[in-house]
Amino acid sequence: MKKVITLFTFLIASFIYGQENISISFSNDYKDVYHLSLVIYTPDGKIQTRVSNLNPEQIKSYLLPVNTEIFIADSEQEAFAMKGNDIKLTGVKPFLVIKDTDDNKVISLSSIEQNKN
Repeated sequence: MKKVITLFTFLIASFIYGQENISISFSNDYKDVYHLSLVIYTPDGKIQTRVSNLNPEQIKSYLLPVNTEIFIADSEQEAFAMKGNDIKLTGVKPFLVIKDTDDNKVISLSSIEQNKN
């Protein structure tokens, strides 16, 4: 009986705390290397800065939970975030807030630049 209660408790906890991760990818559709800087706020309050250079036709993928906010940072915002500062204090809005329907979404880097204008 004790094992059944323990198993039941574990199952309930996994349903409550388990988060489905969504795959989001960024594709470099430019002919040059692209410096991609992401500041990521997960629903559990963690902040991550992911910086990478993507070669032409390269794809970079991330597994992130639903309701994660992704900010595309310019060089000043990247430096600000890398010093441990909250990029939200600059007034910038997230580029994307991940939804269930975003699973396996591929974002071309040229669409990021078009959305900035």
